[in-house]
Amino acid sequence: MTQKSKAGGKRPHFDAIDLEVLWSGLVTVVDEASYAILRTSMSKIVVEARDFGALLLDPGGALLISDAGVASKIGTNSIAARELLKQFPAHTLAPGDMLITNNPWWIMGHLNDVAVVAPLFHRGRLVGFAECMAHMTDIGGCLSGPPREVYEEGLIIPPTKIMCRRRENETFFDILRANVRVPDQISSDVRALISGCAVMQRKLTDFLLEHGMPDLRRLGAAIVDQSRKTMSAAIREHIPNGIYHGETAIEGAGTPLEIKVKVTSAKGRLAIDFTGSSPQRNVGVNCTLVYTHVWSAYIIKSLLCPRLPNNEGTFSPIQVTAPEGCFLNPRFPAPVRLKSSSGHFVPDAIIEALQGVLTDRIIAESGNKFAVMFSGRNAAHRSFSESMFVMGGMGARARKDGLNCVSFPANSSNLPVEVLEASIPVLVHFKRIRRDSGGAGKWRGGGGQEFEFESTGELPLTVRASHGKLSVPPKGLLGGADGATGGIYLNGKEVPDKTPLALNKGDVLRLVTPGSGGMLPVAERLPGAATD
Repeated sequence: MTQKSKAGGKRPHFDAIDLEVLWSGLVTVVDEASYAILRTSMSKIVVEARDFGALLLDPGGALLISDAGVASKIGTNSIAARELLKQFPAHTLAPGDMLITNNPWWIMGHLNDVAVVAPLFHRGRLVGFAECMAHMTDIGGCLSGPPREVYEEGLIIPPTKIMCRRRENETFFDILRANVRVPDQISSDVRALISGCAVMQRKLTDFLLEHGMPDLRRLGAAIVDQSRKTMSAAIREHIPNGIYHGETAIEGAGTPLEIKVKVTSAKGRLAIDFTGSSPQRNVGVNCTLVYTHVWSAYIIKSLLCPRLPNNEGTFSPIQVTAPEGCFLNPRFPAPVRLKSSSGHFVPDAIIEALQGVLTDRIIAESGNKFAVMFSGRNAAHRSFSESMFVMGGMGARARKDGLNCVSFPANSSNLPVEVLEASIPVLVHFKRIRRDSGGAGKWRGGGGQEFEFESTGELPLTVRASHGKLSVPPKGLLGGADGATGGIYLNGKEVPDKTPLALNKGDVLRLVTPGSGGMLPVAERLPGAATD
């Protein structure tokens, strides 16, 4: 499986069939870790909405394989392992050790996302790292008003050894339990991440033994090399050398936030620069650079190589920068809790920049989704904390109508009404498609939805629904019409986005998600085309 290089030495080589089989085998290793997390987590946002990820990294912390989870958790730019290795050098780690952090500037952008990183050994040698991360439904912090600093948003977990030679760090779990509202649930979810890492260790050992490999060095190099070449070739083919500009606006809990982007294509590489975007704010709409990078790289991959698996090679031809101090690269200790309310709209600006060269691949602006948090106490005075997503419309595509109530760019799953009602004291009145909320065009935008529920508990229920773009309509593209705007209504009266609301028994909250933009002029729509 080797061949001579031009210099006369030898370099690793796998033929196409070998590489596909082995690559798929490694994907299975990561998928097994993903299943372990699903089976052991207690939170609906993990089990139902799939807001978690499992990654296999090389010994330097570079991504080799990710699971097929939610887009923001599949490791396009998590630097947690590399940063943790600065605190815990590789030579100090032993089998059974695991590290933990929730630093928003290292992983997916806010304190609720927690990552457990474990060194993986084979026959006494360090061969890689497992990284399992998930959204925690509660991480402490203030729920009565908008935090002004990340310190107010919850428990900050510094680089910590959570497992030492397979023994739990009891002090860590004591601190965690003392700082969250649902200690059993959150500590169980963290242990689910530990389980995922442990399963990845076992499955990787089995994989290496089965294929007679001492480590992943050659296979990892082949995977990364092929992915890099594939992405570079796609950039050269579809995005001519040049500079492209795009922008969009979102609501920023006050004056609008502007996302401005310059995309420079040169020799199979892209430089995506957000200079000119709005300064950071003292509310949690700020989006750390790792999260900005996630959505920038994700939309390029979706436009050019949607079937190419995620790894270091896939994203290495894409460079993402933003000036320090803008809301897409805020300085510590900026509040970042509501980062999805801004980061999810990064792809829209990039699509606008590239619409002239990717007209057969683009998608109009989508209605995105509400991220909804519920917190309170039940009749037995036990605390609960749950989260769910309420999807807007998906934008019209280059050759098809958009889809109703489908999340984009985040590929989160829905929480069934029956599960929500069984978990917290609410009664759902309806959950229905907003007819005619998609923008008109040759290809029509997908419709949003209306979701209404009533608080049924004797104790107050705290609800925070955050979106980011309710009064600013999702834009149509290439002559398509804009989609309908959205809103939040408490007992029939419109209330602000992103604001914690205290619902008493009988109060009714209605969430109206935006539709989405249409594509191309409506005059080009075929007679008799479906209207919904």
